[in-house]
This record gives sequence, C-alpha cells and structure tokens, in this order.
Amino acid sequence: MTVRSELFVAEHASALARADARDAGIEPPRWRAADALELAGSTPLDLEALGEIAARAVQYGSGELGASGGRPRPRVARRAATVLCEVLVELGRAEDADLPSDVATEWASDEDLAVNPARALPLVSAIVALVTAASATGRSVYLWDGTRRPVGRAGLGRRRRAPGSR
Repeated sequence: MTVRSELFVAEHASALARADARDAGIEPPRWRAADALELAGSTPLDLEALGEIAARAVQYGSGELGASGGRPRPRVARRAATVLCEVLVELGRAEDADLPSDVATEWASDEDLAVNPARALPLVSAIVALVTAASATGRSVYLWDGTRRPVGRAGLGRRRRAPGSR
C-alpha cells in the first residue's frame, strides 16, 4: 500500500533519512506506532485546516499553522509548525471531553478537504496523541507529503535556462 502523507516524530537527520527512503519508494524501517502516522489520504492543507479549527475550538489565538521548511519542494519532510503542535496539544488537554469530536466533525464537514468523515475522529485522536508524545519528549513533528509528484531528477526539479544565459 502506498503511503500518501505521513506525520512522524524524529530528530532532523532521521526525518530527512525517512523522507529520502519514502521518496525513493523504499519502505523506511519500522518505527514505533506512536512515532509515525499515515494520514490516510489527508493532505498538508487538510492538516492546516485541522489546526485552524482546533485553534478556534481551544481559543488559542493565531499563528502560522502550515509546515515549515522553506519553499515547498516535491515530497519532502517539513517540520510541523510549532503553533500547530501547541494547538493540538491543547486540544488533547481540553476539559470538554467532546471538543476533539466537535473538531473532527467540523473538519470532516468541509467539502474542500479530503477528510474521510468516518475516519475523522480516530485520525484527530491519533494526531493529537502523536503531537502530545513528541511535545513530552522534546522531539519535533515532521510531515512527509507524498501527495506531490517529483519533478526531474531526484525530485528536486530542473530549471530551464533562458536563452543566452549560462
């Protein structure tokens, strides 16, 4: 089965190695289930939307919720935004036990997103657990976006030179 996108906990060098393996079509070494989560067809934009909904629900405020790592490149591991992680940890700590379910329901109801309504709550719960565990250990959360198609050699793309340029 092809993994389309994955959220995982790692140190930076391990994150890059895992992404390189995925980019090459190689199954990376098994990690503990608590350290890697297939996003089941969800995209980075879906994850960002989840963060926005969760931020409103926990009354977090605002901040950059998209994955960081510079200019987006095809199929690369990017560190999840600190604000996104903080929001999701707060969602897991919410006093209202129904809040994660409410967030999952709103997330799944957005027709512009690729979120499967039947899997929304289990996926939200798994994402919150993964981010909370990472926060407790001081490790970073990374997102590998396998939904992008590589362009050119090594997935980095090729730039065409303008006529007359070196």
